Amino acid sequence: MQIFFKVLIVILFLSFDASAKDSSRFSVGVGIFNYMEDGTEPHKDQSQMINLEVHSGRKMFNLIKPFAGFLGTNANTYYAYGGFGIDGYYGKRKNFVMTPSVACGYYKDGSEIKAGNPLEFYIGIDVFYRFKNNVRLGVGIFHISNADSGYRNPGSETLVLKYQIPFGR
Repeated sequence: MQIFFKVLIVILFLSFDASAKDSSRFSVGVGIFNYMEDGTEPHKDQSQMINLEVHSGRKMFNLIKPFAGFLGTNANTYYAYGGFGIDGYYGKRKNFVMTPSVACGYYKDGSEIKAGNPLEFYIGIDVFYRFKNNVRLGVGIFHISNADSGYRNPGSETLVLKYQIPFGR
């Protein structure tokens, strides 16, 4: 299984293309916060969440795109963040998009996982199908953690269905 992932990474890297033109986008997502049920009792449950993001159409170094986002759960947990992503375009018409991203931001526990620090880091990947009108539909998975900078670091994984609408340009 490990060799499969190594071969997959090499294939994706060799077919990576960041040259497609895209405008700025607004993203709306719904999903499951803490879907792997990390954390300590009694905060080991999954929660429903909504995710809102704004992605810039401008590239830094002709590759990296900034974005900002907000996540809120039905357990009164909130996370506001900003970071960077790289869109990789695949397929003959460049209609499959894979976007790895990193960010950091402010996390408020609510009745959800006690993170141990209000400064939390985000690392994730989104996989989209991009329609002719540049609307995107896809899924994302990301991990939120304080990178051992707090008195505890349970971390949380989030699974989200995203719909992105272009604007501007």
